[in-house]
Amino acid sequence: MHRLACRALACLALAATALGGFGQSAAAPAPPSRIVFLGDSITDGHTYPLLVRQALADAGLAPPACINAGIGGDTAAGMRRRLDRDVLVHKPALVTLSVGINDALRKAPPEAYEADVTAICDRLLAEKIPVLLMTTGILGPKNAEADKRLADFNAILRRLAATHVSRLAEVNRLMHDARAAGTNVLDTDDVHPNFAGHRLMARAILDALGYKEVPVPPELKIEVMPGVIRAWTIRAAPGPLDEAAVAALKPDDAWKDYTLPETAPQTTWWLEQERRRGFALSLDKLIGPGGKYQGLAVIDADAPRRAFLNPGAQVEAVWLNGRRLYKRAEWTGWHAGRERLPADLRKGPNTVVIEMGPQFFLSMTDDNTW
Repeated sequence: MHRLACRALACLALAATALGGFGQSAAAPAPPSRIVFLGDSITDGHTYPLLVRQALADAGLAPPACINAGIGGDTAAGMRRRLDRDVLVHKPALVTLSVGINDALRKAPPEAYEADVTAICDRLLAEKIPVLLMTTGILGPKNAEADKRLADFNAILRRLAATHVSRLAEVNRLMHDARAAGTNVLDTDDVHPNFAGHRLMARAILDALGYKEVPVPPELKIEVMPGVIRAWTIRAAPGPLDEAAVAALKPDDAWKDYTLPETAPQTTWWLEQERRRGFALSLDKLIGPGGKYQGLAVIDADAPRRAFLNPGAQVEAVWLNGRRLYKRAEWTGWHAGRERLPADLRKGPNTVVIEMGPQFFLSMTDDNTW
């Protein structure tokens, strides 16, 4: 047998075993315990992972931990470079890969795109991690030329699914069919899916995982995320902070009390999703004008323990009890928990200080997998 064919069969067997033996029995397979969703801004916004998780939970199946590894604007080359930092560190049972929109918009050569996606698959399979490839979404009339280029990328993804991995989520086909039937699946930028488009992405993933009979929720059941730090005192930043300035902080009249979640509904569906999950979105309105802001919160601990602080959105720096735990060096995504920072709490009050833009997220959890 040809070596490529042997390799393909081995990869198919690996994925089938790790995902619960698809097609081997009439019973629905158990969902993967931990899925890392690797992608660009479409993934970074977290809507379709939420839909997948809720669909499985509503069907009475054990919902997986859904870990976001999306970064807005990213390409296949970028995702290839950050596999260790953003994917392998989470020890996934499955990785979904959504990539191609930005490559098409930037006119990436198909051969370069194929080389990067192949390298991503090869690396994950070498680590014995199954891969679910997702064909790309579609682009609207504002990006008609790039939409045509997606055909080459999707042909590559379908070929790689046949030779490297066992599962392909046919997002592109579902979106094309919906558009042909008169359904709008894109937001006004003609790039990002609207909620209907995200439902199609979730449908494609569920089908690829063997859950064709599991319905996609018509709406999300959104709750504030576990561990969100809700009570803050915040001010517009008068200048940058260092550890000495943090140690000397004493809130005065320039600081305002602020509580999450914000109560005023947002004007767009996606920002409303994030508001309800516990993202701060309106500091410029609720605290006052400012390019940057500083926030202070106190967390009481019954005993010393290890926890994790999880920033998102525009958090730029985090201090715990006067010691800096984090300073953002590069953009690593909007999503909650884009970094997961080990934090040692002492018994009694613990002071958290952050620097951020007018939108931020910060939670504290007992572990780094959620």
